[in-house]
Amino acid sequence: MSVTIRRAKKTDFDIVPKLMLQAMEDIVFSFIQKNDIEEAIYFLTRLFQQPSNLYSYENTFVAINEENEILGSITGYNGDYFHQLQQPVLDVMNNHYNNPTIPESETNGGEFYLDTIAVSPMSQGKGIGTQLLKYVIDYARDENFQQIGLLVDIKNPDAKKLYEKLGFKQDHKITLAGSEYDHLSILF
Repeated sequence: MSVTIRRAKKTDFDIVPKLMLQAMEDIVFSFIQKNDIEEAIYFLTRLFQQPSNLYSYENTFVAINEENEILGSITGYNGDYFHQLQQPVLDVMNNHYNNPTIPESETNGGEFYLDTIAVSPMSQGKGIGTQLLKYVIDYARDENFQQIGLLVDIKNPDAKKLYEKLGFKQDHKITLAGSEYDHLSILF
């Protein structure tokens, strides 16, 4: 399967937020304070279409096939700007969902941080996730980051194995939205 990876466009809002939700459903439900798929998609779509936030199209890459269909997405950013990029998310949580909670930091900075990685269900098992990861590892290296990092749910050992196969190593654990995660990273 021939796949091309490109920067997301604002007009990719019809599929990318659904992919993001697949990667972070429980976290988004805690942000909007309800288990409502449509509302969660609306929450992520609103943020995806806006610049300068954690889930913006500006921070997202997509894998597309020959028919220009989006097969997967990966969202990442400079971890040094996490709090600045988080603020618009907190504003939506507070103003639209009456949720003043400030979630734990996902990154301590000093890295290109991968926030969400997802592959459409029909494209899973075909190497799309690996291609996306390799692409952003090269991107982070080319942009002179010293490290690339991500979180993986401790209940998802298959994902952790994939990341380790690509060179990620566990460096610490973190609790986020009530769940335990391993922080994995690659040093360049």
